[in-house]
Amino acid sequence: MIEEYIFILGNNPELSVAEIKALYPQFQITEKTNLFLIGKMADFDCDKAIKRLGGTIKISRVIGSKADKELIIGEIVSKKSDSKINYGLSFYETKPTKMGMEIKKELKARGLSSRLVTSKEKILSSVIVKKNKVLEFLILPNLLGLTCAVQEFEEYGKRDYGRPKSDAHSGMLPPKLARIMINLSQTNKSDVILDPFCGSGTVLTESLALGYKNLIASDSSAKACEDTKDNLNWLAGEYGLTDAKYAVYNISVDKLSDKIKPSEISAIITEPYLGPTIKDDEKESHIFKIISGLVNIYLKAFNEFKTVLKPAGLIVIIMPFWHLKDREFRLGLENKITALGFKRLDRGNLIYKRQNQKVWRQIEIWQV
Repeated sequence: MIEEYIFILGNNPELSVAEIKALYPQFQITEKTNLFLIGKMADFDCDKAIKRLGGTIKISRVIGSKADKELIIGEIVSKKSDSKINYGLSFYETKPTKMGMEIKKELKARGLSSRLVTSKEKILSSVIVKKNKVLEFLILPNLLGLTCAVQEFEEYGKRDYGRPKSDAHSGMLPPKLARIMINLSQTNKSDVILDPFCGSGTVLTESLALGYKNLIASDSSAKACEDTKDNLNWLAGEYGLTDAKYAVYNISVDKLSDKIKPSEISAIITEPYLGPTIKDDEKESHIFKIISGLVNIYLKAFNEFKTVLKPAGLIVIIMPFWHLKDREFRLGLENKITALGFKRLDRGNLIYKRQNQKVWRQIEIWQV
């Protein structure tokens, strides 16, 4: 049966939307804003989807065309158990109303015990919804939604802060971003995935958590390789994964073909070195020096990628660019990578950034 769903997007909405499109090409989009994506799909499993998606905060099923008090009460009554039911209203692009309290009074009049869960913000966070077991209703300008799944923030925290090894000096790729990149690769669970700048192994641990079976990591740093092994072994133990295969090689990116067979890799998913920490008043000459060094690393990488990737294999890679006040500095590699025989597939709009960050991440998708 075809139903309409609301996806509440993360802080980088274009990335979130691209991930949804990659995983669910059959999703018929009807509306998109910086907060949510609305569309129709048949036979959709919300719980399964939220466990897969890295850039979606909540998924709700559309149950009405407006904020209908009686419809909400009907949903609450239908889900009543012996204990007090917790419910809440989140207002997206609409002004908060007193409907929540009106519903509580009506439920009390019917002899039903309930708790209206609220917060300082007009939108309930996924943490509040999950921890309080809230039956959440989304109030949109022309839709009413009932939340069916929220992001597994505890699992992300466990894989981020609970893993045995991490190294801020080699970069801290957020697990959610790693997961988005994996999903953008549109690979099958049996495909061979390579991260040639593995750092602490975030791409590989997220791949492992998603059920991928054939993983390869490499890094020029012996410490990074040991950290990645420790984290992979830890995750396999935590999740009871016994059938996954992974190899970790301590080699520089220009030596990949010494260890990896030609055309062995289905997808390369990676965040290379993004350069050193910089200041707000960094001199342009220093930025250009950083760019020159990184360009050399990245071009060596793409030269090797061409050898180890299967025909039509994909690269999902982070390219840094520097955003300093009113100045912007980029690597400017597109023409050189194209000249090596690669085709760019993204539209240049996949940006991952946080407030006050000087180095932004641009996710690019290339095909050999």
